[in-house]
Amino acid sequence: MTLTKLHRTNAKILGIFIVLHLANHTALLISRQTHLELIERLRVFYRPWFIEYPLYFLFALQIIIGVVMIARRGKPSNKWAWAQVLSGGYIAFFLLQHMSAAVMARVMHDFETTTYWAASVVSKAPFVYYFFPYYVLAIFAVFTHVAAAMRFSIYPKPASTLHKALPVVGLVLGVAIVTALSLGSAVEMPPALQTYLDSFYKS
Repeated sequence: MTLTKLHRTNAKILGIFIVLHLANHTALLISRQTHLELIERLRVFYRPWFIEYPLYFLFALQIIIGVVMIARRGKPSNKWAWAQVLSGGYIAFFLLQHMSAAVMARVMHDFETTTYWAASVVSKAPFVYYFFPYYVLAIFAVFTHVAAAMRFSIYPKPASTLHKALPVVGLVLGVAIVTALSLGSAVEMPPALQTYLDSFYKS
């Protein structure tokens, strides 16, 4: 199997989790409680060790394959190629940081990585200035990467309206989700997490 085929096959498997993960965050647009209830239901499926650990492995594999593919392809030749490379590169960067932070929060500090954990860094300065665009761009990058893959699947036919619309949808959804996270989820934060965060805000 070539790297491209392995990348696509792995992406389809991980895509199931990503869709569920985004659906969970989109529930914030309804209410924080809806999000919290949905995450508990979804965790029944992906939190068992025999599902969660292979997911970590597949994400790590996807990052490695993606970086190798970017290095091999050379300079992108058009805007869709640039979109694919830049979005893929950002996804790799985001996953490395986001997964590492989630593991550290759970293992080292015994924090549950719910909406409160994510909201903590998009609710106050100075962290909000980094993490607000960080999360928005992650969602935008996922939609852009999918759009580029769909566009190249029909090449040399011209890009469709759907291909062009997906990145815009991702950007709008990203801003909506992170805004909801920032404005509506930082209340009633667990005391242990609040104390931990206060140590950074005061330093």
